[in-house]
Amino acid sequence: MTEFLSSYGILNTLGSAYFEVDIKGIMVHCNQVFLDNAESTIEHIAGKHYRHLVDPKQVVDIYSAFNTIYKTHENRRMLFNFVRHKTGGFRTAEGVVGPVLSPTNGEVIGFRGILFDVTERIREEMDLLSAKQSAERELAIGRKIQFSFLPTDLTKVDGWDLDVRFHSAREVAGDFYDVFPISNGKRLAFIVADVCDKGVGAAMYMAIFRTLLRAFANINTATQLTMALTAEVDPLKETESMIFRKEKILAVGAQPLLNAVQMTNQYIATNHGSSNMFVTLFFGVLNPADGKLLYINAGHEPPIVVSGGKIAKRLEPTGPAVGLMENLKFEIGETELAHGDLLFAYTDGIIDARDMNNKSFTEEHLLEEIAKKADSPENIVKHIMALLHDHISEQDQFDDLTLLGLYRK
Repeated sequence: MTEFLSSYGILNTLGSAYFEVDIKGIMVHCNQVFLDNAESTIEHIAGKHYRHLVDPKQVVDIYSAFNTIYKTHENRRMLFNFVRHKTGGFRTAEGVVGPVLSPTNGEVIGFRGILFDVTERIREEMDLLSAKQSAERELAIGRKIQFSFLPTDLTKVDGWDLDVRFHSAREVAGDFYDVFPISNGKRLAFIVADVCDKGVGAAMYMAIFRTLLRAFANINTATQLTMALTAEVDPLKETESMIFRKEKILAVGAQPLLNAVQMTNQYIATNHGSSNMFVTLFFGVLNPADGKLLYINAGHEPPIVVSGGKIAKRLEPTGPAVGLMENLKFEIGETELAHGDLLFAYTDGIIDARDMNNKSFTEEHLLEEIAKKADSPENIVKHIMALLHDHISEQDQFDDLTLLGLYRK
């Protein structure tokens, strides 16, 4: 006891907690830092067995560690709740414990350790872990809600096959697709879209864009149709091209198409312009009876039409991205899919996908592969997704992947 009282002060210069126990586990030395962490006194600690100074749940583990040190004569890193303070809690320590060897025969006669109080660090790590787990739970809920927006049972249309693949880069995505009937079931609408940016913000706007497009495509708005027909038209100078334009706009399905894109653009630009969020999209309206397709390509990657085993055409943009600013103009494009033709639409995550050498998949590679499996939408989307999987390999996927194939039997 005298030795304990006279020597412990020298060890205070360490700046960290120091202790020694004999071979039986009885405390024989410690410094003031150890005492401060214990919120105790020398008289209270001296002569006590270590089991009274640690979390009872860890006594067995600590004994096992000391036993290993005894057998190997090697130091051991440890993390444990090492002292009980007055409040009844424990301080968490991290440090090194090693053997005290007899100067005469080299046998282990005790154990000594230098410990660093990491209680606050552990608490912060636990708080961060809890916050991370909470965020992950919220993201999982968000992912579930977001995926509920994507149709799982695609509309079946006689004479046509349709297939889609979607793979998000993160828990939630900015890409989306949609397929639904319009014009009292006379036409089939389909959308492939890519909201700018990634993550939660893009996912929230994905839900807004998708909801608006569906809602506005299913309302009749005479004002929107009138605007589309009369914009920049002099009735006294109506030309053959303008008559054609009117006929195309008056076609079944054209008004819902214009409504959806123009009104969604106006709403986003007017109400959310400060967010600088926009979407590129391909919105097609198909007449299943004759294969005629009206569409608006709003700044999106041009879908590919394969005919006779070859790339026949690209459906180039007919307007800017949706949501950039108010009063944007969108033209309606028109094409026709013959029997055996396949339309392939996708988002830029496909061609921008990187391999381990940071090399992109590229549009050229996509065009080369499209015609190989163009006999059905299921075959083509499976083929491209398999190629992408091999291309990306162990590299992190940095953008969402969406593919849609439409085939006329």
